[in-house]
Amino acid sequence: MQWRILVLEAWLVQKLLGSSTFHRVVRRVHKKVHEVKQGEKLYDPSEMGGTQIDKPAGTDVQKFIRYYMEELKDQFRGSTKK
Repeated sequence: MQWRILVLEAWLVQKLLGSSTFHRVVRRVHKKVHEVKQGEKLYDPSEMGGTQIDKPAGTDVQKFIRYYMEELKDQFRGSTKK
């Protein structure tokens, strides 16, 4: 019976350590602890913009189309946003 619990524990630990969500949470907690202890912000490249490769492509295309349509409407009305 003891070995079943150990096998289950090992499997759960493997799943947890393989999870990107777990690593993201650990990174945020580490960053916050560092900021509190040191009084300075850590540099996080993902907050600076960049390529954002991991984002789904559909959302950016939808935003572009929405923005493009708004610009066309404004041009036909004769007004421009600044």
